[in-house]
Amino acid sequence: MYSIEELTSILRLHRKTILRFIHEGKIRARKIGRSWMVTRDDLREYTHAELASDDRAAVPRQSGPLVDRIAVSAVVEINEQNSEEAARISNSLMAMLNCKDESWGRTRFDFFYHPEIQKARYVLYGSPKFIGTIMETFEALCRQRGEA
Repeated sequence: MYSIEELTSILRLHRKTILRFIHEGKIRARKIGRSWMVTRDDLREYTHAELASDDRAAVPRQSGPLVDRIAVSAVVEINEQNSEEAARISNSLMAMLNCKDESWGRTRFDFFYHPEIQKARYVLYGSPKFIGTIMETFEALCRQRGEA
């Protein structure tokens, strides 16, 4: 059986960290009198957590095509003094999402306008195809205004 002091040198962790791990259940221990004690088997299970337990089969494995498991996020930030122009861009993006392509999968779009710094922030989340299409839309907006 190992005391907390012995574990600090074996694991090279602070005493409070070991006690926190005991209270969180990461390290199994027994209280004997006023001291926490850890058996060799419990220490081995903590240090070799994946290999020590037979619960490996219980860990869910990701399955399915990679395209269905990938999610991409992007933040587009525009210096925009006019909040109405920022809202127009946001409305255009929302219209795209309302008639979105099924191949985009799950998507998310958030719009923030920060008047104190005069910036519009468009936060996008979804498949690589969705993010690519939205980035092409921003590129087209720039070309349309002669900025690209």
